[in-house]
Amino acid sequence: MKRRLISLIVISLMVFSVFAVVTSVSVAYSMKLEDKNHTCHGWHRWLLKGAYRVEKSGWIFVHLEGSPFQIGFQHGYLLADNLNVSWSAAIHVYWSEKEFGDWWYVARDIARIYVWPKVPPEYKLEMLGIAVGVRAAGYKNWDLWDIVAFNAWADIDAYWDAYFEHQYPKTGYIPLPQMFHREKGCSAFIATGSATKNGEIVMAHNTWAGYAGDAYWNVIFHIKPKRGYEILYQSTGGCIWSGQDWYINSAGLMVCETTLPGMHVYNINGIPIFVRIRYAIQYTDNIDDFIKVMTYKGNGAYANEWLIGDAKTGEICSLQLGCYHWDIYRTFDGFIGSCNYPKGEGVRQETDYDWTDPTTSGYCRYVRWQQLCEMYYGQIDVELAKKMIADHYDVLTGEEKPSSRTICGHGENSPEWDYYPAGAYDGKVTSSSLVLENMGMWGRWGHPCGTPFYADEFLEEHPEYSWQLPYLRDLLSYDWTFFNKEGPMDSTSPTVIINAEIIAIDSTIGVKEQ
Repeated sequence: MKRRLISLIVISLMVFSVFAVVTSVSVAYSMKLEDKNHTCHGWHRWLLKGAYRVEKSGWIFVHLEGSPFQIGFQHGYLLADNLNVSWSAAIHVYWSEKEFGDWWYVARDIARIYVWPKVPPEYKLEMLGIAVGVRAAGYKNWDLWDIVAFNAWADIDAYWDAYFEHQYPKTGYIPLPQMFHREKGCSAFIATGSATKNGEIVMAHNTWAGYAGDAYWNVIFHIKPKRGYEILYQSTGGCIWSGQDWYINSAGLMVCETTLPGMHVYNINGIPIFVRIRYAIQYTDNIDDFIKVMTYKGNGAYANEWLIGDAKTGEICSLQLGCYHWDIYRTFDGFIGSCNYPKGEGVRQETDYDWTDPTTSGYCRYVRWQQLCEMYYGQIDVELAKKMIADHYDVLTGEEKPSSRTICGHGENSPEWDYYPAGAYDGKVTSSSLVLENMGMWGRWGHPCGTPFYADEFLEEHPEYSWQLPYLRDLLSYDWTFFNKEGPMDSTSPTVIINAEIIAIDSTIGVKEQ
């Protein structure tokens, strides 16, 4: 299997030069068609065949299928509105600074120069399809390099110094923009065997980031490609990978992660993280092969602790992945908590994070996961996992009080974070039986504890963050919603919602929010 996987990657790299010509022809042809017709007729209708979008409880669910370009076009066309606002928010919050100006042109340049040559043809076609689809939907402010840069948001820092040394050799080091000043975070666990109520795998995850810049990553994708396994992941419009890193595939793999802090070792010749994780979740069906893909020629960007479960066997794994070092722990019986804390001796060689400081968010949550493991060992199931991922106990103060140190993070409550509006803005839970049955999962948009965040009330107390307007918006309190590969399900029965008014192949594309 190892040789087959490596051979596929090598073959992909060998055809890059040929694919560049194909891509340029495809772009010209697609844009010519687009200019002639802005409505859903002819080629639009054919490309959209089988795709649909449903909205429920703060989430957007999309089903995409077909060839790589077709999947991309469906993606761009059906999610053009979400993609546009998510991209605009990211530009406003992460890529524009008063002292440095607009940095998005750098991201586009890095994507074109350093990232694009390392992307396999399949994913080049998919991103091209997104660019054509979003423009066909009427959003002309996007092009292919915007799509590539948006997918490579986690990889840009790996090439930052190399780019400026090449472009401006006499200016010296130019610091990374705000996007990289505040570490992205998450809280997650995976458990199996005697740790769970019935011996199956249970996995839970919440994503931490700024509410203004990331409040539009509320899309659940189900992709049925012509090659590889079906995949289900959470992301935002424009991304062919999760970024929030919550994945399920039809072979029974269940995957999530939390970011490792202070990791700044890079290999500019390595394969981008978004390429490796997309390939791994689409083409592997066991933990061994997943690890082989993820550790093959990594570029070091977006170093994470990956939690991996194989629903077929009941085995779980922690892969703490740096650039040149990684740590692996595997078991059929136990609990693994994850919270932006480097536990392994390997990854600790690549971080400047002080893992001995008991006041940090990662350290406090690491201790709390051990406490929760001891409290609930042998009782963990899906319902209990929802409670655990919403935990508010602060081990530093000994209080039940949401903060930047609790499993369910609330930076807006934390003086240590200068009350920055960031924290856990979603919750996801699944089990091996749900995954094997129909790629099922539970999701809650907004704080997993259910506490709403009201932007106007927050800004009255903290007007210093008014610069995040208009993208800082309310995070409302929604119920937990069940999804599988068909879409959102009624919370009281396993019946697919049938009154969603999905119009997928028509002169207009639309949905009615439930």
